[in-house]
Amino acid sequence: MIRSLRDGIPSILAKAKKHNRSKELFHPYGCENQAQYKIDQNVFDKRFSMARMTNLPILGPVMEYIFFEEDDMIVLTKDSVIKGAVGELTVIEVNVMVEPVDTVLPSKVVEHFIRNSKYIFLMNRCMCRDANHCKDYPIELGCLFLGRGVLKIDDNLGRRVTQEEALEHLRRCREAGLVHLIGRNKIDSVWLNTGPKEDLLSLCSCCPCCCLWKMIPELSPEISGMVTMMPGLTIRVDEEKCTGCDGCERSGVCYVDAIKVKGNKAAINESYCKGCGRCIEVCPSSAIELMIDDPSFMESSIKRIETLVDISSD
Repeated sequence: MIRSLRDGIPSILAKAKKHNRSKELFHPYGCENQAQYKIDQNVFDKRFSMARMTNLPILGPVMEYIFFEEDDMIVLTKDSVIKGAVGELTVIEVNVMVEPVDTVLPSKVVEHFIRNSKYIFLMNRCMCRDANHCKDYPIELGCLFLGRGVLKIDDNLGRRVTQEEALEHLRRCREAGLVHLIGRNKIDSVWLNTGPKEDLLSLCSCCPCCCLWKMIPELSPEISGMVTMMPGLTIRVDEEKCTGCDGCERSGVCYVDAIKVKGNKAAINESYCKGCGRCIEVCPSSAIELMIDDPSFMESSIKRIETLVDISSD
């Protein structure tokens, strides 16, 4: 089963090259071509059973080494949720070592890295939404990759883009309701065959229905803990406001099943919660709140990610 994940996905590239015809390529900004590259459906469908295997002795550590070694990913809270948390004070000065970030909105974190990246690659489509046949979110809004590992990505999977093109793409992702996830994700460097994991920074825009990381509850604690919310933020339930309507759970907006109604009150599993903020937006009683425990959460997020991949060098 491990072999099917490790070998099955990269085999897509070989198959794609064999049958490649330029008219079948898809361009995310309106080209008439269509992509023929898809994650092997069997591999994608097996992700939850494979995730459970990471809890097994011997096999679990092996899988962690192959696919998740030293991963560090941060889920960025939705801008709209942060705006609500700070009210009208949406502009806060934050000092950053490399480049000042002058607003509190999490989208400025991804903008910071786009502005400082020498190489940017935009995938033709979201591999997860494509494999899951997503009906609710745009499949054509693919992942971005930064760093010199970009130079090794097969051109048939997407294209190099400018900083402005990347920023416009991310704006479209947010308008579609997607949540940004940024950091080092070894499985991307494995299946894209880009070399050392330190050469590739992943920037995904995820929906609640198809995200690969829906498997977090099934993963070992060591691996699931590699994907976190922004440091300095907490999401909590105000039990006095909560009516136990079950809207947060029934809506399906939490892709890691971190929120459940117990005893007529919503409760958040802090081990699973990644702080995207979607549950806050769907609560009819405004009972779910984002707490900014550390005003420097933006600076902390940027500094942490900067240590993972050198995105500015050749």
